[in-house]
Amino acid sequence: MICTESYSYLNTAQFIYTVYHCLTIIEVTVHFYVGYLIIFMSPKSMSSVKCYMFNVHFWSALLDLSFSFLTSPYILFPYVAGYGSGFLMWLGVSPLVQVSIVIIEIGMTVMSILVLFENRFTILGSSSKVWNRFRKIFIVVLYVFALFYIIPFSLLVPDQEMAVPMILEKLPSLRCFYTGPVIVFTLDATLIGWTTAIKLTIEFLFILIMCIMTYLKIKNQNKQITLSRKTLSLQKKFFISLITQTAIPVAVIILPLACCAYSVVSDYYSQAMNNVCFLIISNHGLVTTFAILFIHKPYREATFPCLETKWRYKTDVVISIVLPTID
Repeated sequence: MICTESYSYLNTAQFIYTVYHCLTIIEVTVHFYVGYLIIFMSPKSMSSVKCYMFNVHFWSALLDLSFSFLTSPYILFPYVAGYGSGFLMWLGVSPLVQVSIVIIEIGMTVMSILVLFENRFTILGSSSKVWNRFRKIFIVVLYVFALFYIIPFSLLVPDQEMAVPMILEKLPSLRCFYTGPVIVFTLDATLIGWTTAIKLTIEFLFILIMCIMTYLKIKNQNKQITLSRKTLSLQKKFFISLITQTAIPVAVIILPLACCAYSVVSDYYSQAMNNVCFLIISNHGLVTTFAILFIHKPYREATFPCLETKWRYKTDVVISIVLPTID
């Protein structure tokens, strides 16, 4: 093919792989440090919530490293095709297995957030035996779905000798800046897209319901004065800290996710946009980790003791507190 146009470095696989490798160094350092803080520097008052915090941190960090180090994907949206140049590809792991691993990790990351908010509501808002039974069954079902829902879609992987030329024909400019291999995971992403959208809608709707009900419970306790003012204030501030910790990384990835959705719906192709969007999305866990570090006072104090000395006489925006947990 003769290329008559010049293409930005942002389009190339070299660009995204270089940034992935740089991110890996940053992510390993930050994730291990914050993991250390959660395990060893959490005060006794946070002992019961520590495991839930670490669960969120673990899956977020693992998802980050899967993007930047294990798979390093080069995605060709609006088509479900691309290639990886990560450590798993070097080990000879099947690209389909790599995609399955990443999708499962996304599901487990969402579930870790869901379980964190559900536990807070159950502690504050419900002593019903019916609810306690329902919550366990519902969460188990969601976990099973998160682990196995991608398996049936492996049947949609087409014959590569037929599918790859079809994709290359639809993307005539691709070979102007990328000459590596291409793997097509499906020629019709409608079923996968709708199934994933419904799954995520159910999970995030459940999280939203838990947030609203927990807020109403705290507000009701405040009116009835069933607990001390100090305890109610700490519960409210900790609840706000959890929402902030979750909302910040979600807000960061909304725009790139919207761009990816637009690309698929409108059949619009821009490799530079794909690369930038996936680099931002791959930082979700890093943003979550920084949110944990700066929002929760014990970890902030351990990291910035000099700054905390100056802030000691000021009212903290967010305070971490521990509440008993339910099995």
